[in-house]
Amino acid sequence: MSFGLFLRSFCGFALQTVPCAVLLTVPFQEKAYAKGKRWACFWLVMLSIGFSLCYPLIVWLNIIQVTNSNLDDNLFMLAAIAGVTVLYARITRVNLLQKFSALFIVISYAAVQFILANMLMDFLPLKKQAMTYNDATLAAYLIVTAVLLPLVALFMRTKLKNYLEILGHTSHSRLELGFLVVVLVLYLVLNALYSALWIRLRDTLQLSSVYFIPFALFLSVLLIFTFYCTINLSVFKARSAEQELELALMRQNYNHIEESIGQQKRALHDTRQLLRSISALAKDGTKEELLKYLDEAMDYTTVSDTRFCANPCVNGVLNYYAGLAEAQGIRFSVRAVCDRLPFSDADLTILLGNALDNAIRAASEFGKAQPDPKPEIRFSADTINDQFAIQIENPCLAVSYATSFQEGNHAEGKDWLTADAFRSTHGGGYGLRRMEMITGKYGGHAWFSFDAKDQVFVTRLMLSVSGV
Repeated sequence: MSFGLFLRSFCGFALQTVPCAVLLTVPFQEKAYAKGKRWACFWLVMLSIGFSLCYPLIVWLNIIQVTNSNLDDNLFMLAAIAGVTVLYARITRVNLLQKFSALFIVISYAAVQFILANMLMDFLPLKKQAMTYNDATLAAYLIVTAVLLPLVALFMRTKLKNYLEILGHTSHSRLELGFLVVVLVLYLVLNALYSALWIRLRDTLQLSSVYFIPFALFLSVLLIFTFYCTINLSVFKARSAEQELELALMRQNYNHIEESIGQQKRALHDTRQLLRSISALAKDGTKEELLKYLDEAMDYTTVSDTRFCANPCVNGVLNYYAGLAEAQGIRFSVRAVCDRLPFSDADLTILLGNALDNAIRAASEFGKAQPDPKPEIRFSADTINDQFAIQIENPCLAVSYATSFQEGNHAEGKDWLTADAFRSTHGGGYGLRRMEMITGKYGGHAWFSFDAKDQVFVTRLMLSVSGV
């Protein structure tokens, strides 16, 4: 085998496989890999290069056997795809649906790359030898890869990354993914049929290759446009639903706080009137009349709200959820030390609302399964070393870990985990991610832990006071 043939075969195969290996790591964060993103990318690329170095042997065997069949090439490509996919699945610590979504986009990229390169090679003024990767083929793959790879990488780093965050937490995510699979299959089938028809017409009518481009290009553009719109729309719908929930939560808490302020104003007004009457009775009435009036006045001066802390926003949210807990037979103990806080009231409302909503839901389910003893939620908040710290402990029957986190590894509740470690069919996992976003906005973090033995879930939130 000549060095030129070896180099052409290696470069051509690498142009198809190495970009795909790199793209597989683009939409995931560092924590998706046991030893980091660079480590994962390195081994995926090394495996792709290893297959690329072996591919010239297949070419050499075809030359010796004087066969024009592409069967060996296709089988070797299939083996390379399977090898890279298995390694990717083993080293990527996300759920199966997220892995498949990224893999599916990469497969779509490879299909479009192949179609566009085959369209382009006939128009390049280069030699077209009877081999899989000739000069025209290599040049076509190089041009298509240079144009297409940055666009796909940008799409996966932004739109697909956001899509993977909401995947599994919306009811329509599996349906959308199934739709995209059908679209890709139709794209491949239509291209195969069109290519077969084109070859027959070209040989019969001696048509120029320029007639092949419009329909094939239209199919590729339509595939890309469909993928972009579907994923972008899904992210938009999820973000809109999230904003609607946040707005509803803020409106709910605002109404409660407004009602609390109204109660305080009415109580103050009633107290002034009562004091005037008491003063008059003290001057003109008897002792018995005064005592009787004082007993009746106590009913009018009682205010239902409890003062948990001096911060009106935090106090209002705690009052609201204390009422919800009491209505469901859940004890709600609070130790909160906070006055003025340099955080947005909206962010505090969403942060505490998500955390306490999850806590009450879990405690309610726990209470139904084990009514004795009465479930209790413990809330504590204080400023420690320029950090506003919040800790919520609530009873919890069980949690659902993400695929990469097995329950047996965290049964003792000793590990503090991030939101990505958990998943929930009720959207709780998405609420955990929202907490991470808000605490991160203020230079803090959100940690979560579940003790399966004692059936206790702990939420720990830290926000930097000095960094705001």
